[in-house]
Amino acid sequence: MEAQRVVVSAADINRQNIGKKRRVNIMSLKDRARKALRDAGQPYTARNGQQKEGKHPPKEGKVCKDTCPRQCGSLTEQRKLQLFTEFYAVPYERQQAIILSGLEQHMVTRRRPRGPDSEVAKKKYTYKPHSIHPSVREEIKVHILSFPRQPNHYSRMKGDVEREYLNPDLNLNRMYHLYKDSHPASTAKFWLYRDIFKQLNLQFGQPRSDTCAKCDAFFSQLTSATTHSEKAKIAAESELHHRKAESAYSQLQADTEWAKANDDCHVVCFDMQGVVYTPNLTHSNVYYQRQLANYNLCIQEMGTDKPPTMCLWHEGIAHRGSVEVASCLLKWVQASFSPLVDAKERKLVLYSDRCCGQNNNWRILNLMALLLSRRYFTEVQQKFMVSGHSFLPCDRSFATLEKRRKVTTLYTPSDVVDMTLGARQQQPFNVLEMKCQDFRQLPDTTLRRPPGFLITSMMWMKVTASDPWCVYTKGSHSLYEGWKTWLVTKPRKNGPPPVPSFATSYARAYEDPLPIKKEKHRDLMTMLMYMPAEAQAFYEALECEE
Repeated sequence: MEAQRVVVSAADINRQNIGKKRRVNIMSLKDRARKALRDAGQPYTARNGQQKEGKHPPKEGKVCKDTCPRQCGSLTEQRKLQLFTEFYAVPYERQQAIILSGLEQHMVTRRRPRGPDSEVAKKKYTYKPHSIHPSVREEIKVHILSFPRQPNHYSRMKGDVEREYLNPDLNLNRMYHLYKDSHPASTAKFWLYRDIFKQLNLQFGQPRSDTCAKCDAFFSQLTSATTHSEKAKIAAESELHHRKAESAYSQLQADTEWAKANDDCHVVCFDMQGVVYTPNLTHSNVYYQRQLANYNLCIQEMGTDKPPTMCLWHEGIAHRGSVEVASCLLKWVQASFSPLVDAKERKLVLYSDRCCGQNNNWRILNLMALLLSRRYFTEVQQKFMVSGHSFLPCDRSFATLEKRRKVTTLYTPSDVVDMTLGARQQQPFNVLEMKCQDFRQLPDTTLRRPPGFLITSMMWMKVTASDPWCVYTKGSHSLYEGWKTWLVTKPRKNGPPPVPSFATSYARAYEDPLPIKKEKHRDLMTMLMYMPAEAQAFYEALECEE
């Protein structure tokens, strides 16, 4: 019996043997052999064991109509058999090329008009027996909007400002069943209810986890109010509160544009990240044990291409109060600027939240005056965001770090530093590793505290080199509100008040590393078995309370 001849293309053989020292005979593969037989028009056995017949030459008679432009009807039986044999004797790729070579491309000679304004569209689809009546859609919309909604918590000038939030206990299924209970005669399906819901820009859940207490109080009062006048009063107070928050964001945006246009003006945001705990092990016992706290103060200059600076330290080095924040700001200024010479001017605007223990206190105000006395700036301002609406650009950097932290194993503070440096591929963060000697006991009593000056009630403070004995304040971010002047040095009977006197250097805030609490140290020691040797050496060297 004559052996069957199978044609396999050289491309198939090369593809199977690329990068292989031991060349593969693809015909030894059952599927390849089966496909090669099928492409060659020969009989083969399918995967299910069924026998498939091969291709047969054309039978006697015509293979095309008389109108065929290629006059196939004139082919003799011998010529047909020759073409059949030659076609199945070549590889599959060549067979495809032969078929494609016989195709001709013709341009469309006449196109039917399309679109909603065409005559065809106007004539068709005028009768729609299953269309949804507009009254049903309106009925569903009214039902959805009857649920209490909460507006976007942060500035309504940024992001998706129109989005509102429904109770997180609700969902579309529950709302649809409530709709069917209140409208039993309605034939609307769930898909229609869902589509209308998506058009209303609503979302389930709270807009933020750290929402404003004042906004939450207004929302609670508004939902429980019964009279129209009471609701109008609460809505007016809430609107005023949101306008104050928007004013702060508008100021930040305007100051950023101002800094872009002026090289002698610098706008800086600073904020403290949430505590990062190490080691972040995954076994269940860690959730019941105390871990080492790591702190990060982000300092970001607006209107420039400079990456944010992360000041990192842990609880064995320092705490996280006003001394630490002021020391980080001073070190950043000393690393970024040089003292002014001659009559040059340079202005600094600081933005922060209203955390009294870190940012909104007399130590930071004394630091502002200290920067004037050391000629780093001729004017320093500090502006506070509205409490609960204090989303700053630093928070975007923190989100990047948090995303990285979730996929990184952190054993020691040095791992936190490495994570911060590698969190962004483009424009990586600058890192200042704060040591014990970097934290200084900066003053908070050099400036006199005048009667009636409640620093936590101010929204805008300013000190200038032209009259350093005064502090200018505002209770809002309004440009139309006048400055209130406060004398912060002891007045003289004759002559101007004295200039605040600052020392050239200050003592260290911590002479030695801070000891870890005994209970936390004990928990850290029990976790050593799960850490590498370098991490074990670090925790064993930590000071512990007696």
